[in-house]
Amino acid sequence: MNLNAIAAAVIGGASLLGGRGSARSALLGVLVITVISNGLTLLNLSSSLRDMITGAVLAIAVIVDSLARRSRASHGRA
Repeated sequence: MNLNAIAAAVIGGASLLGGRGSARSALLGVLVITVISNGLTLLNLSSSLRDMITGAVLAIAVIVDSLARRSRASHGRA
């Protein structure tokens, strides 16, 4: 349950490194995580495999966020 909440917030745009997000983007993140979770359930995957895939999506979102943050910092936009 906590993994889904954190993943939804990060996918919605709230940075783990600090920052701000909006309620609209958090709802978008919840929608994305719900669609992924329901799709994996329909594929009849085990709960541990669903958690691993959700964790991978979360890791990709964090990597993209950190790369975007690094790019903004190098261009002088904090």
